[in-house]
Amino acid sequence: MNRVRFKKGFLCGVIGCFLGLSMVTQVTASESTDAREIIWVSADEKAALLSEMRAFLEASQQILEGSLADDMDVIEEAARSVGMKMMRGTPKELHKKLPSGFTALGPKAHRGFETIADEALGMGDREVVLQHLAELQKTCNKCHSIYRFEVNN
Repeated sequence: MNRVRFKKGFLCGVIGCFLGLSMVTQVTASESTDAREIIWVSADEKAALLSEMRAFLEASQQILEGSLADDMDVIEEAARSVGMKMMRGTPKELHKKLPSGFTALGPKAHRGFETIADEALGMGDREVVLQHLAELQKTCNKCHSIYRFEVNN
């Protein structure tokens, strides 16, 4: 009986090791095949850029919720919060470090949110708001598929 438990335990341990190594290999392989362009930034700059992107995501969620509730005030406020005012808050030194392709997509995203805010404030057609948001998400996806941030030491 002890011998069976030992063999079963040993076998489970061996399988666990192989699965663990397999997972490490997959992570390493996926990191090494990431062909996105690296944007080298400081740790603080990366944190600021990622914080802005999280704000885009949060605003998108609020726009979706506002659309479901047909609440144009929520939509306008959420979209405006990440619009052109936010873009103007990006430090000039950071802006200079960013590649031209990235700096073309950033303003496009901010203007996209402004368009959503204007629609909410104007006609208030939630179908149009959702169409704008769907189009805006293409810009976000494009940027994320092209670029990644790495901290230079």
